[in-house]
Amino acid sequence: MERDPGTIITTGLMEALWNTMGEGCTALWRQGAEGFYELLVASGKDMSTPEASLESVKEYFEKFKSVSSMDYEINDGEAVVKVEGCSAVAIADYMDAHNIPEEHSCLFFNLSMVALEHATGNMYDVERERDEPGKCHAHIKRI
Repeated sequence: MERDPGTIITTGLMEALWNTMGEGCTALWRQGAEGFYELLVASGKDMSTPEASLESVKEYFEKFKSVSSMDYEINDGEAVVKVEGCSAVAIADYMDAHNIPEEHSCLFFNLSMVALEHATGNMYDVERERDEPGKCHAHIKRI
């Protein structure tokens, strides 16, 4: 199967990171989400509450067509975030095929987690589930 250059570069970087750092990659992927969070704050997005934060994350990814839709539900400070039309399906498939855990590598869920942490002052973790190609959801739970 032919892949686009961006996917080849991204999957190569993901594999190199995993082969070099193993579980330490989680900190790098989380730091990437912090960078996106800072970008949203700097652009004036409302990140003051869990609802406002997740709405800002949703608007950002939908605006840049990284997902076709992103929805969320918040109950008792925890969230379920659903993504459809994921632009990173090829990367996730590559990671699966090469035994690279993708639990904490998803930018959509990592940014949602970081946004919740900043809005609430609590720490969170992501439990991700794939539903079908291009669709997945995650439980973002307080720890």
